Order: sequence, then C-alpha cells, then structure tokens
Amino acid sequence: MVIYKMKYRQKKELLKKLETLEDFRTHTGKIIYPLSEVLFMALFGLLKGKVTFESLHDWMEFNATNSLLLKLFDKEERIAIPSELTLHRILINVNNDEFEKIFRDYFKRFSSKKHIAVDGKWLNGSDANGQYTTEQHKSILNILDKEKKIVIGHRFIGGDRKSEIPAFKEELEDNKLFCDEGQIFSFDALMTQSDILNKINSSKNYYIAKLKGNQKNLKAKAIETAEAFVCATSSHEDTGYKVEGNKHVERKVEVFQSSGSNIIMFDSNFHNIQSIIKVTKKTTDLKSGEVKQTEQFLISNFQTDALEFSKMILQHWRVETYHYHLDMLTKEDSHIVYINPFSIAILRSFAINLYQLFFNNHDGEKIIVDGVQTKKPLTMARTKRYCENSDQFTLDLLEPL
Repeated sequence: MVIYKMKYRQKKELLKKLETLEDFRTHTGKIIYPLSEVLFMALFGLLKGKVTFESLHDWMEFNATNSLLLKLFDKEERIAIPSELTLHRILINVNNDEFEKIFRDYFKRFSSKKHIAVDGKWLNGSDANGQYTTEQHKSILNILDKEKKIVIGHRFIGGDRKSEIPAFKEELEDNKLFCDEGQIFSFDALMTQSDILNKINSSKNYYIAKLKGNQKNLKAKAIETAEAFVCATSSHEDTGYKVEGNKHVERKVEVFQSSGSNIIMFDSNFHNIQSIIKVTKKTTDLKSGEVKQTEQFLISNFQTDALEFSKMILQHWRVETYHYHLDMLTKEDSHIVYINPFSIAILRSFAINLYQLFFNNHDGEKIIVDGVQTKKPLTMARTKRYCENSDQFTLDLLEPL
C-alpha cells in the first residue's frame, strides 16, 4: 500500500523549466496567460483524461480556483484562463525544439538507456489533403527505453516515412541522447541501413536489425548462411500458452554464430555482423483453428544465446504497447491536430510516461487514493481513472520516485 503526501519539488522544477520557453507572443510584458501555466495545466488536464482542446479548455475554466494549482502557481485567488481559441493558438505555436529539451531533461533521470527502441508514427490528420492545412503530412520518431517502457526523446518529421532515416541519423550524430557505450538498439527494417548500423557499431554500441524487402540481397545472404548450418548454434522455444488477441502464439528463436571468428557473414557494406537470428512464429486462431507460420530474420553485431535474443526481440515490441497506450489513454488517433501537432504530441508522451513510471513502481499493488484503499491491483488504465477522480493523486504523479 502507498500513502501519498503533498510534494512540490519536481513540480516546481518542471514549472521553472517551462518558464524558460521562449514565448511566441511579442508583447511578453503584457502576457495574461503565462505559457508555463498553460502548458502545465494542459498536462494536468491530459493526465485527468481531458484529451481534446475543447475538454481541456472546459476543465481549465472549471479549475481556475483549484486550491492545489493556486498553491503551485503561487496565486491567491484565480488562475487566468485563455479562451478556447487562444488556448489552441498557444499550444500550436510552442517552440517544439525547446519543449523537447525540457521533456528529455525531465525524464533522463529515469532512463537506464541500455535497451533503446526507435520507431516512427504518423500524426493523424496532419496531411497535405487535410481540411485546414496544405502542409506535408507530419510524423514523429519516438525513441524509447525498453526496460522502463518510456519515451526518452522525439524527432519531429515532415513528409513521408522515409524521412525517419535521416531523422535518426541526425539523432545519432547529435549524440546527446546516446552518450553511453554498450547500448543495444533495435528498430524495424526501414532503419536497416548500412550507415546507421555502421555508425552504431563504430560508437561501440550494439544493434538488432530486422531484414525485409528493403534489403533483399542482405536478407538472401543471411538466409543462405543460416541454411548452411547443420543446426543452430543456440535455440529457444517459447511454447507456453500465450495469447495475442484471439490467437495462441508459439515462437522459436534460432541463433547462428561462427565458432572460428566473431564474424558470421561478410558484407562489404555492413560491418561486424556477428549473429544471424531466425524467429519462427506459429499462430493458431482459437475460433477457427487456422494455423499460420511466419519466419523473420535479423542480424546483430554482438553474440549472446537464443534466450537472451528472444527477450530483446520481445522487448522491442513494447513500442507497439506504447502506441496502444497513446491511443487508448490519450485518444491520440481520434484527437486530430491539423497544424503543428508536435507540442501536443510531447504533452501526450509526458502523460503516458508518468502513468508508466507510476505503474512500474506500483505494479500489482492495491494503493490508497484520497484516504481510500483501492480494491483492485494497479493497471495503466486504473492509474488514469484515479487521476480523473483525484487532483491530489494527479499532482503526486508528477513526482515520480
């Protein structure tokens, strides 16, 4: 059981960071609605399930005299609340790069930065044929700590999905988020590019990279190399009763490595390929009985056994869990932002990360909220519901342990 007490250190710290954001409004000496307060209240409202501009504004107006927020903002009577139109204008004109720096700084203390997943996501509605904009469709590159299950950074992208590649290259060159040796990167086949993998390798970091149609020759060479082995160097079968949707899933991971040297396969474009990993997935539809089997090949620049590779590959799929939580808990795909969707995307990541960090610390516990002990173990969805019903709980969520 956990009993919550009023704490302000990290909330005050976040407010001070938000106060450093450059305000796009030129008449800064006459600002009625400070940007830092607007962003903090927007985050607070998102945590409480107010996921649209309209519901956020209604909640902010209703809480203009909220005693907890008045104390936090050092105000005595009332918080100035902008109109809904002004709120929208403020949020879409935030300096995204500076806001991103604040986001990274806030969550860097919680990241182990050992297992890194990279995955892009289109931002729904921000397309060239949208009703309110003629801008290119925008997407965001999410960089996740797979162990903590939180986002530790974003890259903002316009245009088509191929721009994820230069965005990640920029992130690697920037080298502020990936400063430690020994990190393990995993990503979808789109990122299986020679300059990306070689850059990771030369930085004394590691990768697990999928092979698909975009690397036909490399994939064919990997399959041919694996098939030349009499048997796998190491294998692991996960045949326990696992269900995805309405399907029973079994997986077999086979690893192929050279006994005579570190290099399992030479390629003039890709340096230091030490392992080939084959994943065979068998799914059985629990209703129809239909059985399907698929094979996937991956490469890595390090060696370990099949069990460890299996764990790492499964960890990468937590990216999809993050996307699921974004949609289910913040309704990202339903709440369309046509113009400059990045600031609200950062706020959503803030909210999901705070839900996740709290869940990490109290998974399965029955907690006390506003003096009442909950009857069911904690889940991500219940964390959100407790926020909806308790301002104090929501404030405490902004003080991750």
